[in-house]
Amino acid sequence: MGMHVWVLVVALVCIAPAKGEQKKKANAASPQRTELTARQRELVELQRGIEQRQRQLNQLLQREQATLRAIQQLQDLVERQRRLLRLLEEQVHALTERERALQQERGYYGAAYDRELARLERLIVLLVGAESEEDATVDTAVAAIAARQLQSRLRSARQQRDSTDRVLAQVRAWRVAREALVAKQKQEQQRLERLLALRATLLEKLRRDRRAAEQELNKLRQSIEAIERTIERMSGKAMPKSGGGNTASLPVLIPPVQGAILRGYGEYRHPLTGVKAYNPGVDIAVPAGTSVRAAAAGRVMSVQWLPAMNTVVIIEHSNSVRTVYGNLEHAAVRSGMQVSAGQPIGTSGESLSGAFVHFELWRGKERLDPTFVLR
Repeated sequence: MGMHVWVLVVALVCIAPAKGEQKKKANAASPQRTELTARQRELVELQRGIEQRQRQLNQLLQREQATLRAIQQLQDLVERQRRLLRLLEEQVHALTERERALQQERGYYGAAYDRELARLERLIVLLVGAESEEDATVDTAVAAIAARQLQSRLRSARQQRDSTDRVLAQVRAWRVAREALVAKQKQEQQRLERLLALRATLLEKLRRDRRAAEQELNKLRQSIEAIERTIERMSGKAMPKSGGGNTASLPVLIPPVQGAILRGYGEYRHPLTGVKAYNPGVDIAVPAGTSVRAAAAGRVMSVQWLPAMNTVVIIEHSNSVRTVYGNLEHAAVRSGMQVSAGQPIGTSGESLSGAFVHFELWRGKERLDPTFVLR
């Protein structure tokens, strides 16, 4: 009995220091776990900030592209306005020259009319004087012929003068109308040029804002990378990357549309900004209005409109698998509906990045690379 007691005492003496050491290690690890949790929370907040900045950047890009299109349209309008003004000014110049020529012609016919009228008046005076003096030397028949000729020339001169006056008045009216149109078109050109200058100023501001948003986005991404490295060091293992995963438990999936892959899964360089971006799915190039089909049977979980993705449909399938269909022009399903594999769920749309369908694949909280579905 005494021997058993001594063995028990020795065992207790050995165990007590071991428990103390475990407690010390647990206490030492506790601050590390707390710091790790804080880092993870900070990482989540930064990721939310990146999503917010990305949405802001997309909105700035849309406004920039719209402003650029407006500037191009205004430049085309200004150029057409300049061509119209040059044409109108040439017409005014031609009408002015025609008016000057007609004025000279009118002066010529007016002078001819005055000369013929003076001759006729002298002939009449001569005939009247001859009759009163009974001058036999004056042949009345010859005088009558001369009078008729003078009247004919006088009538012709008057007709030419009056016709020239009518044409001159018409040309003058045309010139005045064209000059008024030139003045109006000059005002319109000035208005378009002012509007073009305002648009150019707005475009420059949008570009500055976009560059600032890109810089801020890059800083956020660098912060996330630094935090991920810290978490990897603290946890002692690399963080799992989304996009892999075993596909054995997935249902049979069919392509939502048939087309070439415009942008693959993962990181890519944005075509508008040149900034590296991450694509959580694949973008399949198809003409706008193409019918989009469900990749497998399931239930529609969500139908919503997003600024960067237009209409988005999310379908839940078996084994917690979800498929996402973005950049739709419109949806043919609603939330809560049951759909079968291959059933049309909407039509494809078009955005600043082109005409395509965005397709994502999820299993629970794990994002998978959906490229194999399209092969």
